[in-house]
Amino acid sequence: MTQAILIVHLLIAIVMILLILLQKSEGAAGGGFSATAGVSNMMQPRSRPNPLSRATTFLGICFFATSLSLALMAKPREATSMFGPKVEGSSVPKVNEGPVPTETAPAADAATPTEPKAESSGPAVPSVPNN
Repeated sequence: MTQAILIVHLLIAIVMILLILLQKSEGAAGGGFSATAGVSNMMQPRSRPNPLSRATTFLGICFFATSLSLALMAKPREATSMFGPKVEGSSVPKVNEGPVPTETAPAADAATPTEPKAESSGPAVPSVPNN
């Protein structure tokens, strides 16, 4: 099914390119945005739609429809995350669920004495007694 829509989509694109190239341009080059086009060209009424412009409009609508259908068919069936597959059973705790379990540090051995560590903000400087 997808391949058939893709082939129709490509055929519509090729025919639409050809129809756009066959159409007569309106006014000066650039459609009113070039230096040669003046206010008088912009105020002229547009010409009546001819069969070529109607066919281009119809093909544009068909191109949009096939693009949309191809995009919907390519959409994954199951919602996935860009961070990887969802693991069952893992959930982020909510604020109201209670405390989050934390790991406890192993108990210090009672036989080894511990000295308090002095906090230093820089290199150690020896103190000199005043005489």
